[in-house]
Amino acid sequence: MTTDNSRAGPVAPAATAPAGATSSTASAAVLRHLATTLPLRPPRPAAARASAGRVRQAYESLSAGVVVTDPTGLVLDVNPAYETLLRRPRELLVGRVLQDVVLTAEGRFPLEDVVRHLLTGGGALVCEALVRRPDGTTFPGRATVALARIDGGTVVVTQLAEDDEQHRRAADQLHRTGHDPLTGLRDRAALLEELGARLAAPGPPLALLVCDLDRFRVLNTDLGHEGADEVLVTAARRLLGAVRGGDVVARLGGDEFAVVVDGLAGPLAGAALEAAGRLTAVLGEPMRVDGREVGCAAGVGVAVAERGAGRAPESRALLRDAGTALREAKSAGPGTVRLFRPVMRERVLGRLELENGLRRALARGELEVHYQPVVRLADGTRTGFEALVRWRHPQRGLLLPEDFLPVAGEAGLAAAVDAFVLERALDLLQRRPGVRVAVNTCATRFDGTFADEVAAGLRRRGVAPGRLVVELLEHSLLSGDTTTVRELARLAEEGVGVAIDDFGTGYSALAYLQHLPVTSLKLDRALVADLPEDAAADRIAAAVAGLARGLGLVAVAEGVETVAQAVRLRAQGWEFAQGWFYGRPAPEQHWYPAPRGGTIGWTARPEDPQPGRSP
Repeated sequence: MTTDNSRAGPVAPAATAPAGATSSTASAAVLRHLATTLPLRPPRPAAARASAGRVRQAYESLSAGVVVTDPTGLVLDVNPAYETLLRRPRELLVGRVLQDVVLTAEGRFPLEDVVRHLLTGGGALVCEALVRRPDGTTFPGRATVALARIDGGTVVVTQLAEDDEQHRRAADQLHRTGHDPLTGLRDRAALLEELGARLAAPGPPLALLVCDLDRFRVLNTDLGHEGADEVLVTAARRLLGAVRGGDVVARLGGDEFAVVVDGLAGPLAGAALEAAGRLTAVLGEPMRVDGREVGCAAGVGVAVAERGAGRAPESRALLRDAGTALREAKSAGPGTVRLFRPVMRERVLGRLELENGLRRALARGELEVHYQPVVRLADGTRTGFEALVRWRHPQRGLLLPEDFLPVAGEAGLAAAVDAFVLERALDLLQRRPGVRVAVNTCATRFDGTFADEVAAGLRRRGVAPGRLVVELLEHSLLSGDTTTVRELARLAEEGVGVAIDDFGTGYSALAYLQHLPVTSLKLDRALVADLPEDAAADRIAAAVAGLARGLGLVAVAEGVETVAQAVRLRAQGWEFAQGWFYGRPAPEQHWYPAPRGGTIGWTARPEDPQPGRSP
């Protein structure tokens, strides 16, 4: 309760105003005048009674509630507005103690303190509080309290009204607690509450659409936080403009949004996908941010549900299904829409099982490193290896990278897997003088510490930095992340090689080859597979070889499986190659057998042959 007061006369030093009051002499004068008209005294002459009747009529027509009590709080009279405000008839209020009828959020109304203040000469008080009615409901109240003299007696007159400003503040707070502060959309909790209510109510089916913005991480880095926030606000505004009046738009967090599309008609899947198509269309339009035009497509996952008791799923389950469909959409490419199907949940459960198994594999030492030779095309001489991870699964046998690395990336385990491979490769370099080894590295490893870790590992083993090559996928460089650029520069300072893996199949931005310390290009096996028959693949491979020569980069072709491919690549000017034609990935001891009667510390287990796959 908040109070303020101004005193109409002298106040005894010991007297204090109760917390939560302000003076209002105008209201006090009105209340005193009203008090003199109340029928609490002997009858007056007819003219006076007529005047009193008119004032009484005005009193009873006031929109604000008025209650008259004696100084102890005994209710003597109330007007109709007071009855309405407290939702109690006059007969249940008169004769009761006010403090027992009207409570605040803090407890009993401090009428005794108010009366003490007034009796000692203090002016009328204005009190603000959350008032609790006898039925338990509450409202923000504003009460003006004053004393009145009636035939030598003293009464307390209180005017009570709903506090519109306090109500507005409370409503604003309620809005803020259920809405995202950046976009003004509903937040996750409010969405789940609304979704649950709609699912429980009878009616036509509804759809939940979950979408997020493709390349938002890149935009965040490129535009900065303020620019990224502007992208999110623009996306929210476009989503609101793309839905119908009864639909609900929410921000789940980050760049993820959700839309509840109610009242689906016709074929459910078609109606839901049509709604999703509207979202991808509006979000795919270019945005103007800080004077720049940026593109930002969106993937959408859709889940459709029946409504009504006993038929509808739980709101969190529907959100989970829509999220599952979104992950499928994201894996299919930018701007893709996917409708949830139960088989997707089975795949999710399979991924979760694989993720848990991978965590155990890291702890139990189930991962292995196999090495595939890199040869000089001119004479077939082995010049080094690429280190490739394998998982010796206790039930499923030997798993290749494509079987578990995507899950490792989603689960945040890719960096740990890469760290394991790097350590094993450095150990090999220490044991095998003269050989070079390339290791694959995910983008998350470039966190500002990677280059120093590599340099420390090389120094600890006494290995020359030039014998190690760090391979990155092409898309890792396209974001222009400053931390990645600094890490690459640091590796170059140490003398470590940097290779662009799977070159020629991504969104190539050749400018980075000019400005970044790249030392070699590796032609993607998808282009090599079509040689020499495919003319387009042949021209691309030849062009990449020429590009590498022109930039002074080492050129390595991956996935060579036939004599014809090797001959064609050599003719195009490729210097080095790797693939099954030269050797499948195998453990170290396969390439460096133990001397007769000796051992290198473990039993060799050759990789299971899998024709057609060339890691």
